[in-house]
Amino acid sequence: MSYKSDRPSFQERLDHFVNVIRTDIINGIRQEGTYLPAESALAKQYQLSNKSIRKGLDQLVEEGLIQKIDRVGSMVTPRPMASITLNFGCPISLTTDFLIDDLIAEFGRRNPGIHVRRITLNHLSYVQSAQEMIDNGLLDVVAFNSPQFQEWTEEGLTPLLEKLESDPDLYPIAEEAFLVDGASYAKPISFSPVVLCYNKRHFREAGIHEPDSYWTWSDLLRESTRLSKARGRHGMYFLPASENRYPVFLLQGMSGRASGTNARDPSGDMLKGLRALDGLIGNREVFPNYWAQGNDETVQLFAEGQVSVILCTYFNLNEFAHLPLEYDICPLPSLQRGDPQRTLLLSIGMSLVRHSKSKEAARRFLDFLASTDAQNVIRERTASIPARKSAAERTIGEGRNQPSRYAMFREMFPSFSYHRDMGLQIRDLKQFTKWLKEYWSGMIGEEMLLAKLKELYGKGKLPGDPHTSESEILTR
Repeated sequence: MSYKSDRPSFQERLDHFVNVIRTDIINGIRQEGTYLPAESALAKQYQLSNKSIRKGLDQLVEEGLIQKIDRVGSMVTPRPMASITLNFGCPISLTTDFLIDDLIAEFGRRNPGIHVRRITLNHLSYVQSAQEMIDNGLLDVVAFNSPQFQEWTEEGLTPLLEKLESDPDLYPIAEEAFLVDGASYAKPISFSPVVLCYNKRHFREAGIHEPDSYWTWSDLLRESTRLSKARGRHGMYFLPASENRYPVFLLQGMSGRASGTNARDPSGDMLKGLRALDGLIGNREVFPNYWAQGNDETVQLFAEGQVSVILCTYFNLNEFAHLPLEYDICPLPSLQRGDPQRTLLLSIGMSLVRHSKSKEAARRFLDFLASTDAQNVIRERTASIPARKSAAERTIGEGRNQPSRYAMFREMFPSFSYHRDMGLQIRDLKQFTKWLKEYWSGMIGEEMLLAKLKELYGKGKLPGDPHTSESEILTR
């Protein structure tokens, strides 16, 4: 992406070389018994010296992926005939969210008889892709984020997965996303709330105090207007139609519901949040009329200094790791002063396929990803939050561009909500996203949008987790 350094450091180029070769070997692109190109050819391809290439090859030798043969070259190490291959389905984003390829390589070093093949699933039809591959016996382990798992259970696919034991040393709220009738069907690896991310230098140069948890969206709009005037650029941006962004405003509308409100139809309360959202994205002085293709473009605008404030997750912060960007994070503003804070939580977990032919090896892989060693790697080398408490709460030294308020998530637990807390199925949420786009395009009005939302709640579902009581939902 263009916002990443145009001149990567030596270590970044060396790591890139090792990661590419390692991934090619793990995924079978470079087959066992074949030879890598000559060192000189690799040096030219990866813009490294021959000495650096040899250093990278030595690392691959230590990992048992290749072996050097004098006067012949570097050969991909043949795996023992008795080795087990695990097929692991996941989104490509895990390569940056928590360095899944590095964790797979470390698991391979510790378990030389088990080979993990990472298979990228289609993010546009993730649940369908995973189901088809499981039905055809092509997956042993599959990764889910919380909305994907919600959709999985709503489609009645939970029986395809194995029940797992809970780990008391993992954050319970991270595991909560994967509970069905009290049983856990995925082991949480990482999680993140949606937070406010801001450019500290922009605020300082404009003479504006940095945002804090006391702010409302009106405060953010006011200060973003000042930022825009001071800098001659837009103050803030996020992707309005993202199903990991706009639900925040609907949830916040629900959080201030008065007693006696119709529990089966929170659409009127959600409308308050929607109007606050409209006030932000409709202000052309503050919010650019720009329709990004995804949240990555939002991060790009922020990294390039085009905007000063974005909504993002801790996962997105990994894109800033090697950039000279002075930034920090804080909790999201509330709709009104005094309202309880509320934000959206995303959790990522790993599930064991019930009919896997290598179930014990797959279970070992899941246990490793949730282990202290693997979770410490996530804490030390990424900005993502490990699901294991001891790893997440570690203090790390210099080396990565992480926000000073990294640990604030520990104080935010009461504000966390999952998508399911809106009381909508994922297919209904996707339909509502389409209606929102029509609304923002002027194709339908607010009255029609509200009528359509009421129609969704007319199906008889209570707002919130179907396994949670109504009183618990209204007091989260």
